[in-house]
Amino acid sequence: MAIRILVGVKRAIDYAVKIQVKTDKTGVVTDGVKHSMNPFDEIAVEEAIRLKEKKIAQEIIAVSCGPAQCQETLRTALALGADRAIHVEISGKDYEMLQPLAVSKLISAIAKKENVDLILLGKQVSFTKSK
Repeated sequence: MAIRILVGVKRAIDYAVKIQVKTDKTGVVTDGVKHSMNPFDEIAVEEAIRLKEKKIAQEIIAVSCGPAQCQETLRTALALGADRAIHVEISGKDYEMLQPLAVSKLISAIAKKENVDLILLGKQVSFTKSK
């Protein structure tokens, strides 16, 4: 029996961009900075695709939580080989207050609703708010 895989993908500042700290030292400059999928999440998507190619998985679902720009990251996951994408749109003050525990609860709820068998996640993404 083939499994269903949920892969978390996050929009992050592109790994090739030299990060600059804001002058008031409250975070990093994100305006006008290139963003892409977190490289570790991309590895998770690629591993899910390998499992599908081996007929171990039947469906790959990419999920991302955040503002409308996260759709770009989900399109990347679809282009890599994910079958479907789910965007939990969170913006404004709600996004600014979003913490890892809340994201894990969202992913858990989606996994239960979608009846997935395996959740793959990347690692080491900074939790910087991007507009």
